[in-house]
Amino acid sequence: MPIGVFVLGISGAFFTTSMQSANNAEDLVPILGFVETEDDPCDIPVSCDTQGTQICRLFGASGPQAKAMDSPTTCERVVFRPQ
Repeated sequence: MPIGVFVLGISGAFFTTSMQSANNAEDLVPILGFVETEDDPCDIPVSCDTQGTQICRLFGASGPQAKAMDSPTTCERVVFRPQ
């Protein structure tokens, strides 16, 4: 009986850890950001994420900031660098 309880406890710990990892992976959702040009606020597409710590930019860590569409004609939503 004690061995069964031990195995059940270890299984629960692994299951809980894997569920937490799955939730963290769902937080990072790829999204298309756009860099503004003179003629168009949503012109140059850039691959970004919905969450993160660094702002998404055209050339990775440098370049103009990319923003996601928040309406059909404007790009003002802040997006983050892909991880």
